[in-house]
Amino acid sequence: MDRRLHEIEDGLGRELGAFLGSVNFSGYSDRERLRSDDLAVRSVASQEVLVAKNAVSEAISAWWRDAAGEPTREQPFPKPEVNHKLRELRAFEQSLADLESAIRSAPAPDIDAVWNRRSDGAQVLNELLALDKALLESSRRLADSAHGISASTLADVEPFASLRAPLSDLQSVSEQRKRLIANAR
Repeated sequence: MDRRLHEIEDGLGRELGAFLGSVNFSGYSDRERLRSDDLAVRSVASQEVLVAKNAVSEAISAWWRDAAGEPTREQPFPKPEVNHKLRELRAFEQSLADLESAIRSAPAPDIDAVWNRRSDGAQVLNELLALDKALLESSRRLADSAHGISASTLADVEPFASLRAPLSDLQSVSEQRKRLIANAR
């Protein structure tokens, strides 16, 4: 099994290490480093989701300034439809914050209970490495797509249409990773 673990360093492990740009990233070459490598991957992915959330937050604030307008004596409060839309936009922003928190606090592999007692530990490691790579790629796509959100796009009927696909991919990968860890215990 140790020979199989060394094989993991090739291919995906090298790509993931280059993607992270970290000299300390081991590509899961050593069982003791698995938890710290996984934490590093989740930290970078959650940071990308936070970048997306901040971009969305800035766009919402700019939209609010335009949509609400300056209060006047005759109209001291924004129209109810503007408030309703603001609540919907803020709910989407909160869903990004919840996803960031879920990725950052996702369960980590338990080395003692899993890989030291299972004969398929190397296969699970390989699957986790592939999911971590997908997690990083999906979070990067989400952050890149979020930079295209502006106050004018929020005025559309479907304001976050450009974020739906990357967000769905990221949620799917996050759920797959959670299932893999849960099934490996």
